[in-house]
Amino acid sequence: MMGEDFVERLKSGRVQAVILLGTLALALISNMLFGAPESALNFLTLLFGGLVAFEIVYFVTLEVKEGAKNHGWKHEALDTVVALLVALGIWFGASFLLNTSSPLSAVVSCSMLPNLQRGDFVLVQGAPVRAYDISMTQAEMESLNGRAEIGYPGGNASIDGSLFPYCVANSYSEMCRAFIDSPDAFVEKKGAFTYTYERCDLILRNGTLAHMPCLKAVSFKGTDYLANFSNDIIVYQPPAGDYYARIGDIVHRAMFRIDVDGKYYYITRGDNNPILDSQSYEFGTGMMNRPIPHQNLRGKVISRIPILGYFKLFIQGYFQEDSQCRTQLEFTHA
Repeated sequence: MMGEDFVERLKSGRVQAVILLGTLALALISNMLFGAPESALNFLTLLFGGLVAFEIVYFVTLEVKEGAKNHGWKHEALDTVVALLVALGIWFGASFLLNTSSPLSAVVSCSMLPNLQRGDFVLVQGAPVRAYDISMTQAEMESLNGRAEIGYPGGNASIDGSLFPYCVANSYSEMCRAFIDSPDAFVEKKGAFTYTYERCDLILRNGTLAHMPCLKAVSFKGTDYLANFSNDIIVYQPPAGDYYARIGDIVHRAMFRIDVDGKYYYITRGDNNPILDSQSYEFGTGMMNRPIPHQNLRGKVISRIPILGYFKLFIQGYFQEDSQCRTQLEFTHA
């Protein structure tokens, strides 16, 4: 009898909402307290995140079965079709009004701290993007994907990818130890761009302070471009085969909008990332990120709804936060 009473209570939308919100709260609290990989209770973040996903599926299934029991399967199937059509109508209506194919997106990582949080739902609009506007030839654009030439007091080097990811993979090399100690002494030339670095503060969640190299400025044809947090945050789909393509849509700030013979491309950076997206490189596979063609742009972020995006993340299997959620970069020049 108690089991039947419990199932009956679960049919209430209010009870379902309370259970979902309560489980989500437990997932967020466990992430905050035990999210570190070394924590013995790290499994709780996976448990509660998975439970949220299970509850969503279970409650929807329960609602469909209850509707079929009371009104018949034909009536329930019709109601389901109508609900789907209404949802699609709202989606396409928002797409039309906001001039984008993806009016909503969820923030998966902590790469945009402190301006966007993991689990934010963001509202996206297809509109002109505010960024540094530059023009390049096709040859200059292609040169951005070439080898990097590194100059520093101890000598010179030519590497694949970019200096920062190279030193993540080769942290014990003499050049990389010098880079970690004195990043401002290094200059990286990669095709038409020249990168300079600085030593950024890295604030840990427990309040302690560390330091790491990070990109200070990008130089192009004699002009230095610093990180500008007044530029628009955009949502884009990485080109197929890029390093970030495995993640899905990316929500990052536009750094450059590049005109190449009338075609536009974008270079972006996460506010909590030490380098540009186009500097990321995976050694071993050789995967990189190319400048983003305009047709891959979803739009720019115009508003956010905190926490609500977690439901989408958990349904997609993104249960645990990454290590970046426990750190935040502070730039000396911004």
